[in-house]
Amino acid sequence: MSVSNPHTVCIIGGGMSGLFTGALLAKNGYKVTVLEKNHIIGGGLQSFRRGDVVFNTGMQSFAGYMPDMISLQFCKYCGVEDLLDVMPTDENRQEIVWMDNQTCYSLPKGRKAYQSYLIKMFPQEENGIRDLIEAVFCIGHTYDYLFLNPIRRHEENIPYAYMNAYDFIRQYIQDEQLISIFEYVSWTTGPSLKAMPALEFCMMLTLYIIGSHRFVEGTKQMVDAFCHVIEDAGGEIHNETEVCKINVENGQVVELIDTNGRSWESDVYIWACTPKILLGICNAPVFRPAMTQRIIEFVNPFTMYIVFCKLKKNRFPFINSAVYMPHPSDKSFLPQSIVLVTSPHRNQNQWAQTAEIYIPACYEELGKWENTKVQDRGRLYEEHKNQVARKALEMVSNFYPDITDAVTDINVASALTIRDYYGNPQGATYGQQGLYLPIKTKVVNLFMTGQAVQNQGIAGIATAATLTAETVLGKNLIDIIARA
Repeated sequence: MSVSNPHTVCIIGGGMSGLFTGALLAKNGYKVTVLEKNHIIGGGLQSFRRGDVVFNTGMQSFAGYMPDMISLQFCKYCGVEDLLDVMPTDENRQEIVWMDNQTCYSLPKGRKAYQSYLIKMFPQEENGIRDLIEAVFCIGHTYDYLFLNPIRRHEENIPYAYMNAYDFIRQYIQDEQLISIFEYVSWTTGPSLKAMPALEFCMMLTLYIIGSHRFVEGTKQMVDAFCHVIEDAGGEIHNETEVCKINVENGQVVELIDTNGRSWESDVYIWACTPKILLGICNAPVFRPAMTQRIIEFVNPFTMYIVFCKLKKNRFPFINSAVYMPHPSDKSFLPQSIVLVTSPHRNQNQWAQTAEIYIPACYEELGKWENTKVQDRGRLYEEHKNQVARKALEMVSNFYPDITDAVTDINVASALTIRDYYGNPQGATYGQQGLYLPIKTKVVNLFMTGQAVQNQGIAGIATAATLTAETVLGKNLIDIIARA
């Protein structure tokens, strides 16, 4: 069998990673089969409806949807751009940051505007702000595929992979209030600049400053669009199909076995799920021992509760950005930081229909329900989630008092929900993101894709999908995508 010219590809995992990679391979003539363990395809792109409104389960905004950037060009190449209903976030209100003193920082898009705004708010740090933004953009733009550039080796960036974001910023900025503003960048991977690599910080802040977009009426539209690409090329997508065994003979996969006992055979197999799960179901070594140990020991402690709020008509304003609320003065008040989002809907006016509140959490606090199943966790579990929701709404009401009377119905997801629906160990919001695993494994026809290969978000996953598809196809794709 020639790995560089396969005829069939089987992708394990029907989240963003699997669908993006499958669409690229389908566009290049391969018959793609996607196997997804859940009833609903899409992973972090899932949406659900409650009555007449739609809620997103995760992806509230995404970066790189600009000319000459990976997200937009990826969608153009796959032919789904016209199927997506998206809108940009506000130009002058990219993120709203509330601090202990209840000052509101409205961070604008665009490098010049962003830099000027920070200088206006912190004039004593003007030189440091200029030097910091210059360094951020220089380092951030070395994530070559995000900007549709051929990959080069950037040895000058190696120190920033080992430096944390706080220490990196501290080289330029002395004002702790200003430093704490940048916490919103680290919030999506874990609420601490000290736990975030400076290299990743520069990439993410660059994308934030350039600007983000949002889905109108839910993220399911992207799932449907990429499913169509795969199916229109003759591929198949199977939900409720959980792979429980990967049989390897003579260094290559010969079949997959699902929990219903069915066998799946293909020329090439691509793993688009959490890598730790792969180690437990494959009958042969997948990675070198050091990498295997790293996967086993890797812990992404960031998980969350999500409070989904249905709102009364014309009672709470639509805010076209994320509202980040960190560090209340009363440290006994938990959670310590939250993010509020009002999602755009069709014919969006000045009023929000829904609000989602994202609350950092520790998986351990749900330990007593760890071995329970969805819809079978009992009264105490529901009371615990409701208590979290009440605290979150109380915190939001400190800044937006109207939300108290605007909420009509509440649904709460926990780390256990994320664990069960996404398959992420300990409910980690972004799974084992940031491992930077090799795409090729020790098994000749088994490849990796997803956020364990690159970064989270649509831009990171599109990058990983492109790299994986290029490896499988044995040809360059990034230049073709750039010209789409």
